[in-house]
Amino acid sequence: MSLEELKAEAERGNVTAMFELGQYHALGTEVPVDEKESFKWYEMAANLGHTSSEYMMGECYSHGIAVEKDDSEAVLWYLRAAEKGDRRSVGAISMYGERGWNFDAKTAFSRYKKGSDAGKAGATYMLGRFYFYGTGVQPDIEMSFKLCERAADMGHIDAVHELAVMYRNGAGTDRNGSKAYELFQKAAEQGHRSARLALIRCHAEGTGVPKDEKKAFEMISDLADTGSEDAEYELGRYYLEGIGVEADPLYAFGWFSVASSHGSVDALYGLAQCHQRGRGADRDRKKATELYKMAAELGQRDAMVALAHMYSDGRDVKKDEKEAFNWLLAAARHDSEYAQFNLAQRYIEGKGVKKDDGEAFKWSLRSAQNGNATAQFNVAEAYMNGRGVKRDERKGYTWFLRSAKNGHHRSQYHVGVCLSKGAGTAKNIGEAFKWHVMAADAGYGKSQYFIAQCYSEGRGAGRDDKKALEWYLKAASTGHVLAQYYAGHHYANGIGTKPDETAAIRWYTRAAKQGHTYSRKLIEECFGEKLKLAADMTPFEKHMDDAKNGDAEAQYIMGRYYEDGIGVERDLGEAKKWYTKAAAQGHFDAKKRMTIGLKQQRP
Repeated sequence: MSLEELKAEAERGNVTAMFELGQYHALGTEVPVDEKESFKWYEMAANLGHTSSEYMMGECYSHGIAVEKDDSEAVLWYLRAAEKGDRRSVGAISMYGERGWNFDAKTAFSRYKKGSDAGKAGATYMLGRFYFYGTGVQPDIEMSFKLCERAADMGHIDAVHELAVMYRNGAGTDRNGSKAYELFQKAAEQGHRSARLALIRCHAEGTGVPKDEKKAFEMISDLADTGSEDAEYELGRYYLEGIGVEADPLYAFGWFSVASSHGSVDALYGLAQCHQRGRGADRDRKKATELYKMAAELGQRDAMVALAHMYSDGRDVKKDEKEAFNWLLAAARHDSEYAQFNLAQRYIEGKGVKKDDGEAFKWSLRSAQNGNATAQFNVAEAYMNGRGVKRDERKGYTWFLRSAKNGHHRSQYHVGVCLSKGAGTAKNIGEAFKWHVMAADAGYGKSQYFIAQCYSEGRGAGRDDKKALEWYLKAASTGHVLAQYYAGHHYANGIGTKPDETAAIRWYTRAAKQGHTYSRKLIEECFGEKLKLAADMTPFEKHMDDAKNGDAEAQYIMGRYYEDGIGVERDLGEAKKWYTKAAAQGHFDAKKRMTIGLKQQRP
């Protein structure tokens, strides 16, 4: 491409062309050396997220090339590139640290704020990242999303990619797979390396497009053939896990080796997995541990998490909860939402660290901001109960709603509760009913009971005794004691169904055994039968009682009791009877025992 063609491309907004023009003027290629002209093009590309240009801007400010020397400004530019894994920038920052230079988060925040106010896309994007991580400012995921959106609209390539990630994870906004895919595609077309991999992941997981693992495999294979170490690692993972292709550990190990030779830190983690599990390579626990540590020390967060689990379980290393905590903390600081969630649980339980509700909330919030629906639920509960944070029902409801929209069923129930009571939001029984239906359809007993009450009382839905009984029965089957009582009451009095004394007694009895006083009184007064409460039963008696009442899981467990002779004399005939009952209800493990397990046994 000629100089004129390159300049035309740069003026059309092509960031790669801008960088190349900077190189031309810096090196004197086809034009005289002109440091100021070089700086101009580097700055234009860097402000739109071009990683190498960001590094070059750091170099210019660090050495006073075409601009007054400014170490603080240099580090801020290095920081942008380092965040995306640019090793030259990471090294430059390390050198500053060795010379005693200290990063001042508040000063950095102020500089980016000033640049953002001046309309600079790069500064706006970085300001959004500071809000996301809580660097020099209190974390604010919504503000982070808004700033990222603004920078993306200004053409910043990293902002476009990050915005896609936020839509995919439901961080700072509602999850939107289609929008995420659209933005990943836009970033990929502009040459963003991570966006290409994210697009392939969308096809593999069905985010914004129909799930098609075979297509994803073909796409990652094509990208790996271009020499991309990231794609080479991913291809190894596809072969290891059998994504879109028949699992082949030898091919997986081979691709991990290739990616590792090209500098992929992720590939070290992949090789460690192969050695630890003996897949594609000889099982070598010592080698696996060495590779995990090597990858972890280079910032590979999955390796950090693996080490945390190894030290916690005492697997392949000496059990050490403090060491497990330290690796989990490292992964959390590297923004692993899984590690952040588990770290919060450790602070709640005091596992490997002193209990601390404040720290638990802090890490739950980080995981929640990264889209973890269970962490979002925990944050909501913390706000509702004032645990580790000042009590705030409005914020609690907001987090319940975000988690509910991300498919968390307990949160859907709590959104319904908040709406029905007016806790943290305006009271709205109709909306509450809709959220309870979502949780109820997923089998959540408390919501099934709420819906039954709504139909029974005509709240949020028209009164319908038949539907009320249907929902009471669904909730009762999950063990909801009041639903069991009302199921008995409906059968006893013919409400929504024909009177059925046998069914009424069955449900009253189940409620009574769970401690429902009135149900117990009805059974004992009418039949003179003394009932044994579930709390007083042995595990065998409890499972037998549930099995007789049609619980498939309990029927399967009874089958195991009789097959293995646990708490009862071994009896394959009795085992088969219970497996058959559970299998008839679709219990997968019971079907498996029927077709495989019992055939291998002899009385």
